[in-house]
Amino acid sequence: MKYFERFRAATEASDPETARAVLVPAICTMLADGEVEDEEIAQLDNVCAFSPIFAGFDGDQMTALVQGVMDDVRAQGRQAVLEGAGSALTPALAETALCFAARIALADGQIEPGEKAALLKTGQVLRIETATFQKVLDVVSMMQRPAK
Repeated sequence: MKYFERFRAATEASDPETARAVLVPAICTMLADGEVEDEEIAQLDNVCAFSPIFAGFDGDQMTALVQGVMDDVRAQGRQAVLEGAGSALTPALAETALCFAARIALADGQIEPGEKAALLKTGQVLRIETATFQKVLDVVSMMQRPAK
């Protein structure tokens, strides 16, 4: 399956800088353990496909956005890219970005210690209060429960 194919053109283009900033925490979480799993990419595809933030982007544009963030993280480092995104996001969109990152961390059904540490740092950089951070993890964990 080719990822990011479900995207369709919107009548009004979304802001690429905001979209990129929202993607950064999720991509940093994907890269936290040094490996990007297919499940993580599929989860990112899913959360983006149904988010109004990405409604104006087609599959090729989404792929370019994701690859661009990955390249920046590898070139500049996770912290620098995350700080740039954090300064570009409103408090509400910082929460949205953390939700995306938590969904990525739970793509395989569990949050590994490295992923949890990355999420904690992400929450700090995004200036998300501890209580809100915990609510996000709790709700996303509830959403990602396995059937068995």
